[in-house]
Amino acid sequence: MEITEFELKKIKPYENNPRKKKDIEKVANSIKEYGWQQPIVIDENNIIIVGHSRYLAAKKLQMAKVPVVVAKNLTDEQIKGYRIADNKTNEYSEWDYELLHQELEKLMGKGFDLDNLGFGDKELDAIINFDGSGTDWLDTEKEWQDMPEFTHQDESPHRTIHVHFQNKEALETFFKIIKQDVTDKTKFIWFPKLENNVLKDKGYVKE
Repeated sequence: MEITEFELKKIKPYENNPRKKKDIEKVANSIKEYGWQQPIVIDENNIIIVGHSRYLAAKKLQMAKVPVVVAKNLTDEQIKGYRIADNKTNEYSEWDYELLHQELEKLMGKGFDLDNLGFGDKELDAIINFDGSGTDWLDTEKEWQDMPEFTHQDESPHRTIHVHFQNKEALETFFKIIKQDVTDKTKFIWFPKLENNVLKDKGYVKE
């Protein structure tokens, strides 16, 4: 496999790509953090076979050149099949959440920025606090089955930072200042502290 540097402006997205792209910012953050570990695959007409998300992320990062592999040994039918299969096979992997929980704990211990992993804040919260009691909460279709429709305001955080404490006294002093409780299981907090929300008349309200 020969990887070459290619001008981004010469690469053409496949206009009939059936896979919708989202969270391009997460892909861009991954490229900034880890570099290019997977090239974009294009055909001999410079049309993308696989790597549309990486292409859009590179545009977002205003890159002039990107690493590519030119697939010269595939028929038109094989190219179409490869494009679909690459997207579909990514759906077949499953997480071992107990091991994932352990890996995230190790990364947090080293001060690694978990935001670069591609998970949302609520996903990270759930995984870090995973206690091995089961993963039914991860089956979104099962969890939302027969749930009533409702609306709520966007409560995603403005910014997430990780604070490291040199000792127990510093930890306790910090939580006294912000007037919140802390336990051995505390991994995430909100500031100001969020009140509990309950579902009432198709909407979330404060208790």
